[in-house]
Amino acid sequence: EYEQWLQPAMTCSAYNLQFAVPLDDKEVHDIAKSIAKWTLKRLDESTFKQYVLDTHSPEIQSVRGKRSKRGASLFSERTLEPWVALGISRRKYYYDKKK
Repeated sequence: EYEQWLQPAMTCSAYNLQFAVPLDDKEVHDIAKSIAKWTLKRLDESTFKQYVLDTHSPEIQSVRGKRSKRGASLFSERTLEPWVALGISRRKYYYDKKK
């Protein structure tokens, strides 16, 4: 089971490459190994299912969604929908604009 957790944790290497100053490969490997050990020690199928139930209910997701949304800008292109006035699709509007 350790290998099962280690493999996804190794994707840390891919994320590490995105940093302006990436960590040393050995350090990334050790962090991934630590994540795998922690996960294996603390999570099994039942505790993971309970975690998902506790943190991903529709009520909780709704609250998170409402909290993260910002109001629409009144004068943005998306709000003004100039493609409607032109009688073209939104896709065509942005395609033509890009040219």
